[in-house]
Amino acid sequence: MKKYERTLKPILTEPEHERVSKIIAEFGKPGGHGSKLQLYLESRREELDNWAHEYWLNDLYLDFREPIPINSNPGMVFPPRKFTTILDIARFVARLVDAALDYKDVLNRRALPVERATSREPGQPLCMDQFYRVLGASRLPGKKRDSQYVSPVPKADEQVSEHIIVICRSQLYCVAVQAGDRGRLNEDEICSQLLYILDDAPCLSNSPPIGLLTGWKRTLWAEAREDLMKEEMNRRNLDLITKSLLVVCLDESLPNTFNCRFQRGGKGHFTSNRDETNIAHQMLHGGGSTNNSANRWFDKTVQLVISGDGACGLCYEHSNADGIAVVQIMEKMWKHADSFTTSSELPTANTSHLPPPERLEWMLEATDHKRIEEAGIYLDNLIKDLDFQVYRYSGYGKEFMKSCKVSPDVYIQLALQLAYYRLYGKLTATYESASIRRYRSGRVDCIRAASPEALEWVKAMSQPKDDDESGNKKVTFHLVSDEKKIELWNTAVAVQTQEMIDNILGRGIDLHILGLREASKETSPVASSPLPKIFTDPSYRVANKFLLSTSQVATSSDSFMGYGPVESDGYGASYNPKSDQIIFCLSAFWSSEITSTSKFAQSLEESLNAMQCLLTRPT
Repeated sequence: MKKYERTLKPILTEPEHERVSKIIAEFGKPGGHGSKLQLYLESRREELDNWAHEYWLNDLYLDFREPIPINSNPGMVFPPRKFTTILDIARFVARLVDAALDYKDVLNRRALPVERATSREPGQPLCMDQFYRVLGASRLPGKKRDSQYVSPVPKADEQVSEHIIVICRSQLYCVAVQAGDRGRLNEDEICSQLLYILDDAPCLSNSPPIGLLTGWKRTLWAEAREDLMKEEMNRRNLDLITKSLLVVCLDESLPNTFNCRFQRGGKGHFTSNRDETNIAHQMLHGGGSTNNSANRWFDKTVQLVISGDGACGLCYEHSNADGIAVVQIMEKMWKHADSFTTSSELPTANTSHLPPPERLEWMLEATDHKRIEEAGIYLDNLIKDLDFQVYRYSGYGKEFMKSCKVSPDVYIQLALQLAYYRLYGKLTATYESASIRRYRSGRVDCIRAASPEALEWVKAMSQPKDDDESGNKKVTFHLVSDEKKIELWNTAVAVQTQEMIDNILGRGIDLHILGLREASKETSPVASSPLPKIFTDPSYRVANKFLLSTSQVATSSDSFMGYGPVESDGYGASYNPKSDQIIFCLSAFWSSEITSTSKFAQSLEESLNAMQCLLTRPT
């Protein structure tokens, strides 16, 4: 409760903070309501592997009713390939699938090595559960709450069957890649199956873009799915998709004019007319119903996206695993596929014995077609509203930050605070995911960067200059000296570092407060009983209105991951610190009157430059 009160201080007015402090004190006093709820959580801890996991999963994901593309599913962009023929595409995808089968075999044998913490009490084992929930997993829509499917662990010596779903031009195909009676397909055999699809799909027309339903509001998709399942053919199709190892999306490239309203963002490693931002849009949502959004099944944990122009990446459903697990698995698969030079030879093995991939056909009523149309319109409007850009800051990277004896994560979090303050003259509740895998079934808690110390530092950094642009002296008062700014910086760094350590060691406040709220619901004598005032006071909404939703997504390759904002007037800001640059994926909504990724990128650049000037000034 003391930490919570302190968290509220920089984002509330003084009268608001004084008022809520009394509410917090009343809730947390010995023998009070909070103490009783704490005892309930402690009893729950004794009964479950992880008392917080179900609360967190439902609150963050499964109870969410809005569409999951943009709002929940991240998109990941990998370095581009050079494809000259469809054989190049088929070969590359075949190698990715082959790598996925290798990895799934390790998972089936429960043989994944246990990782251990490398810092902050190093050596502690880290929970590997989410690694086992990536391949062969899916989210299922529910009218009130979604659920999850995870492929069961096979018994020892059990012959495992695996299949993938390939979507090309809105047509869905099932490809059996491993069967108990004839073993696993080799690369040539997988390649031949993909070539069949790449040849067959363009010849078909009027395929129902049924994948658009997965980008609709969750309750509406659940109702549509329920009606689809009344037909046995549809029910079998949906079951095949749910239980597939992964989905491969064979895309057309987006027009290079797509989302041309933004001005900033470099071309990065793309040499075609499409820049990184254009590619990232494709991975996030497909580009709309007239592009590739029907070429998705947004409920699948893994959707590999391969475009004919060489753009490659991933769209992934977030509820089963966090970025740290997905990135690690995907980079292994891409490394495997990249370890071969592109072969221009047709499959050499005799593949005539293989039946062709099964194209999934649907029995649809007029209401189903109407729903698909409505889902497409809704998703198109969401996509049109997305203000997204990839911004590479090239002034310096993590090597400079480390030379300042500051964690790159702490450094960038404070830079984000400064950038936000420069734009809005205040701080806001900031979410950064902290991995708590030191605990069984641990996923993430929230590192909060908007501290009172950060506020004092950004205020000092935002003082007006004592010279105007013409060099004339301006009359200003109470300018903060560089020495004082350094002092405030060191204090803010120390507080943010401790906040980060507290979270990864399980001493964050957000899961705990969520648990107290859910405990209050579960222990109320009647379902309609009001929650304690601490959860109904406006300050609780302010504390959890994350207008800055951030995450470090580090990669070993020149790849990056981005996502949408979680609030209508907020920003999404993922970052990937490299040795000499920082890759940011910034998102907002065009419909907001107060946000702009271009302005935020500009403020971020100015903030990072100002920080370097401060930390390298002559002493």
